[in-house]
Amino acid sequence: MKLVTDVTIDTEERLKGVVDLVFEKAIDEPVLSVAYGNMCSCLAELKVPIPDEPNSTVSFIKLLLSRCQQEFQKDNEDDDVVIRTKQKKLDSAARKDRHRLLLELQEFKDIIRRRSIGFVKFIGELFNLKKIKAPVMHDCVVKLLQNQDNVSLECLCSLLTTIGKDFESEEAKPRMDRYFFQIKKIARERKTCNRIRLMLQDIVDLRLHNWVSKGGAKKSTAATPLQRHQETARSK
Repeated sequence: MKLVTDVTIDTEERLKGVVDLVFEKAIDEPVLSVAYGNMCSCLAELKVPIPDEPNSTVSFIKLLLSRCQQEFQKDNEDDDVVIRTKQKKLDSAARKDRHRLLLELQEFKDIIRRRSIGFVKFIGELFNLKKIKAPVMHDCVVKLLQNQDNVSLECLCSLLTTIGKDFESEEAKPRMDRYFFQIKKIARERKTCNRIRLMLQDIVDLRLHNWVSKGGAKKSTAATPLQRHQETARSK
């Protein structure tokens, strides 16, 4: 915070630059999502003048939420094209090149996965800090449930673990019941890998225990089974 506040941030361009830097660091380092969320909360009311609009200002939090919306609405077609291209090269490669190309493909997929998980953890922390409203989080949950690929389902589990009890108000309970009906259905159908099924079951169990882990800590204050699965996956 001191490094940021020591910098002169007096234009919209500079403020956007700070927002982009913090956003990219936050989603690149999901283990520090709580710290970055708190940092954004401290910077939320930082304002600068809007060029060509006298007496008008724009705040850090407004630009940050706009950046989050762009990421949420981003078309992943470009990533899919890269994956298909790399897969095609791998399929037609000579034996001596196959290992290298396989590693390149897996590395690219891992980057997409880490970025996706980092994003949902970050916006989850912003929700916990009341910087993002509940309807946005519901939209995110619905989108992840609709996709139903392994990365989306892992992100869903990570998001629900992050926002947990704060998300499940009395008003939201009917919608949460519908979400978890779908989650249990996906787990039963066994169309996903074992790791993802374990994550889905863990999040179901966490909700059944009122978002309190077996160790007795709520939400992300202790390592839940889901978080242990994620740490194991990252270490492979």
